[in-house]
Amino acid sequence: MPDTGDPSPAPGADAAHLARRIGQLAATAHSGFAPAIARLHRSLHQLLASDAKPLLRALQDMQHAVADAQCHRPGPRWLRWLPWLGSGPRAELQYRTDCREALGTRGAVTEHARALAGVHRPQSAEAARQLSQLLEVIDAMDVPLHEAQSLLTTWWDDVRTQRPDPQDQPAVDQLRAMVAEVDTHRTLVQRLESACSAARDVVRIGRAVVSGRDTLLRLLDASFDRCWDDWRLRVQPALGDEAAPDPERVVDIASRAAPARRALLQRLEQARAECTRLQIDEQALAQALAQLGEQLAALGDRPIGDEPTLPGIVPRR
Repeated sequence: MPDTGDPSPAPGADAAHLARRIGQLAATAHSGFAPAIARLHRSLHQLLASDAKPLLRALQDMQHAVADAQCHRPGPRWLRWLPWLGSGPRAELQYRTDCREALGTRGAVTEHARALAGVHRPQSAEAARQLSQLLEVIDAMDVPLHEAQSLLTTWWDDVRTQRPDPQDQPAVDQLRAMVAEVDTHRTLVQRLESACSAARDVVRIGRAVVSGRDTLLRLLDASFDRCWDDWRLRVQPALGDEAAPDPERVVDIASRAAPARRALLQRLEQARAECTRLQIDEQALAQALAQLGEQLAALGDRPIGDEPTLPGIVPRR
């Protein structure tokens, strides 16, 4: 083959070029995007400023109390003297007690719903914006990371074919140094990918928390107040001060209030179920933010060891 006069590339030149490119991509992802993720991570802790647990407990108490507030129509008058059937007035007095207990749960639900609304509504738009911004940063960070992973595969396929002469110590040392350097870049790329994965969990769960709070507050808005007042006004006539209420009158009031009670219980079941999901999402968000914090802390303290961890390394002599 005729000599063209062009110098032939030195062995390992392509691998060295790939190693430099991998380092550039890892540095770009680390310095260009990781600080933004860390800043948004700190800001998104505001989503943990409120907790649905007190509201869930209040809704459960109200649901159980309203469910207990029912009065069964007694049997015929000529059977009420039988002791095992119970007396009519006793059942009506218990119904009035149950209704009063149910009405007493309204204050706690109102208090905790207002507390949640007071924290959530001023921050919901900003939280949604920050979550979208975090997702944009992650998507942008994925570009150099994916390229770096692709180049790592190409680099390893290239470097595996290199077999320096064991007697050529400078060549062996050069290859060993390049492997160690690329392994450091690989470690950084993997940690950056772990941070991206944790940040995506924060975005997904954070959006579920914001949406869940919106849904829960809608379930407890003015329509819930109307549903509650409809039942309350229907049972109010039975809650007089008389010591021995007329059983027939109390049973009739309870019967008339039954449709409103069923509607209220249905609404309470919806709110309780949504609040349960919200509490689960809030706990998951706290864990996701903690996980992301650990990943970001690992990026800030990257160990650079002497021994590379890639398979098939050149052994030290």
